[in-house]
Amino acid sequence: MKIRSEALNQLAGNATSLLAFDCEFWHVGSTFLPREVGGYHMTRSGDAWVRSAPFFVVLPPPGGQLNRVSSSYSTVTPKTAEILDILEETERSAREFLRDDDIVKAYFADPKVKPHLKPTSWITGFMKLMSESTVIVKGDMDLKAIKSACTKYKMTYHAPLKIFDIASHNPEFSKRCGTAKLEGTYHCISKELDAELKKAFPVGKAHNPVFDSAMTIQIAAWLAKDMH
Repeated sequence: MKIRSEALNQLAGNATSLLAFDCEFWHVGSTFLPREVGGYHMTRSGDAWVRSAPFFVVLPPPGGQLNRVSSSYSTVTPKTAEILDILEETERSAREFLRDDDIVKAYFADPKVKPHLKPTSWITGFMKLMSESTVIVKGDMDLKAIKSACTKYKMTYHAPLKIFDIASHNPEFSKRCGTAKLEGTYHCISKELDAELKKAFPVGKAHNPVFDSAMTIQIAAWLAKDMH
C-alpha cells in the first residue's frame, strides 16, 4: 500500500524506513520483556511510503517466575480471555489449585496467539530493522523491553536511527484531553487526524499492539504538522 504524506516525511527526516511498534510484556520480577510485538513498517519509495502488512509476533516465556498474563493486555479470543480471568482469580484466592504454567498454557493455546509464536532469535532481525529506521513509539517501555531481551538472550542491542516518542507531549494531551493515555488521546483528537492515514492504519481495541501502533502513527503525524 502506497501512502503520500508530508507528515510521515517530517517524522522520518532523512531515514528511508519508518517503524511503529508496541509491546505487551512478560513480567519477570521487576523486569519487562516483550511478549507480544506488533506494528507497521514503511519504506520510502520516491515521493511515497510503502506500508507493509501489519506484523504481530508472540515470543516465548523467559525462564524464571512469571507474573500473571492478564486478559486485558493480551490479544486473545473472548473464550481465552474468560479462562485467563478465571485463572487469575484462582491465583489470587486459591493458589494451591494452580500449577505454575497453567496461565501460560491457556494463553498459548489461543488461536490468535499460537500461529504467531516466534523463537527469541526473531529479535535479531527486528533489531536490524530498528537500527535502520525512525521508530515511532508511545513511551520508553517498549524499547526498554527490547533492550532487556537483548541482555537476557545475549544479543547485541542496536539503537534506532531516530526515535519519535509521542509521550513527550503527554502534558499537552493531559491539558487538552484530560488524559495522556493512548486511546483517550486518540479519541479526543480523532476529528483532526488525517483521513488517509485513518484508512491506512485502522484501529480497534486498545492493548492490541497493532491497533496501538496505528493510533501512535496517526497521533505522531498530527504532531508532525507543527514540525516544519
